[in-house]
Amino acid sequence: MMQHSIIRENYSKYWESAPRKHKYAIPSSIYLKNDPSTLFTSSGMQQLVSFLKGKPHPIGKRLYNIQPCFRSQDINLVGDSKHTTFFEMMGNWSLGDYFKDEQLEWCLKYFTEILGLSKDRLYITVFEGSNNVKKDNESQEIWKKLGFKDEKIFFYGVDHNWWSRYGDPYHMPNGEIGGPDTEVFFDFGEELKFHEKSKYQNEKCHPNCECGRFLEIGNSVFIEYIKKDNKLIELPQKNVDYGGGLERISAAVNNSSDMFKTDLYIPTINEIEKITNQKYENQKNKLLMQIICDHIKASVFLIINGVTPSNKEQGYILRRLLRRSVVKMHQLKPDANCSFENIIDNGILKTYDGFQNINRSKQKNTINNIVDEEVHKFSKTLEKGLKEINKQENINGITAFNIYQSYGFPLEITMELLKEKGKYVDFERFREDFQNELTKHQDISRKSAEKKFKH
Repeated sequence: MMQHSIIRENYSKYWESAPRKHKYAIPSSIYLKNDPSTLFTSSGMQQLVSFLKGKPHPIGKRLYNIQPCFRSQDINLVGDSKHTTFFEMMGNWSLGDYFKDEQLEWCLKYFTEILGLSKDRLYITVFEGSNNVKKDNESQEIWKKLGFKDEKIFFYGVDHNWWSRYGDPYHMPNGEIGGPDTEVFFDFGEELKFHEKSKYQNEKCHPNCECGRFLEIGNSVFIEYIKKDNKLIELPQKNVDYGGGLERISAAVNNSSDMFKTDLYIPTINEIEKITNQKYENQKNKLLMQIICDHIKASVFLIINGVTPSNKEQGYILRRLLRRSVVKMHQLKPDANCSFENIIDNGILKTYDGFQNINRSKQKNTINNIVDEEVHKFSKTLEKGLKEINKQENINGITAFNIYQSYGFPLEITMELLKEKGKYVDFERFREDFQNELTKHQDISRKSAEKKFKH
């Protein structure tokens, strides 16, 4: 198995060496305290927006790093073999310097010559064009020159091969930058499509299908546009913004369609197995263990970056991660020890010791104390809350708020438990009613505090 430490080292050496000669850009904190526009850093380019627009960068036009990222919108996707809430994005950038020819050649060389991936197992996707932006025939021709035949190159629209922080061009606000992209996918083998449990057996397979056969391992975005007056106009410079997830690349290099079987996760999975006396290979355990593994790992990185559990913003996301982990641990084995100390220390911190600002010996007590306090608080009401959810016949947003108030169940966890039990809920109305009750409660609390202060 190729260790994550080797992948990191090779990545840095590759982009620093000639003819690439990139400079290392210090990664941002995962929690940007002075940026009210976003809760977390979700991509490596966030700190580079002004430079992608044309401002000169102090260390040059060619940059690279490995950026810790967190995407809260992926919480409910964990366990589909592709998504995690916390991940590390290996990125390189050209700020108006080289463009498509160099980027695609260097990208391919990194995958095949440095990581040793077979070109026969790589597939390419390219932007098919839209009303505002022409089809990216240029990237297609470059890939063909690099040895890819037409049957290995697929075209997709703005839903797959356009990138901005806000998605497709329509949803980009004025002032936002973006552009078409071309992606590299790794093929784990046709047998995954035809697995007896696959629901995609009778569907045509392609890189963006959901059968599990293909995994995106690299995305070269050509940031050429900015939105102004609700129209896309060309930037004064053409940029490259590449991102490849370390976790996904590790899975491809080790030919494991399950990311959780790489050395970034195996030690943590092993600790969960010890606590629960359950096996990861048991199919019914996999999803539960993957959620616990991902959520505790993400929680560790949030805490290291200064986030503590609360009922607001970043703190609420951390609370939600930890409490969902407790629920999944209970589902895995109701009488399991609810302490995550060994998972954190022997799993996550041991794996990351020396990487991404983690010092195992210095930080483990602080992290464990914060996690233990939150877990202990929720565990005291866990059983009662689960029983309350189970016994409710016509649960709604108001009931969910009462469960939140009494037992500490975040709205999203209650909704998930209802889905698992097959109960029909109008979740849009459900969320709206919950929020209305929360607002009422906050108003009452505020007025009570004001009255007390006046007296």
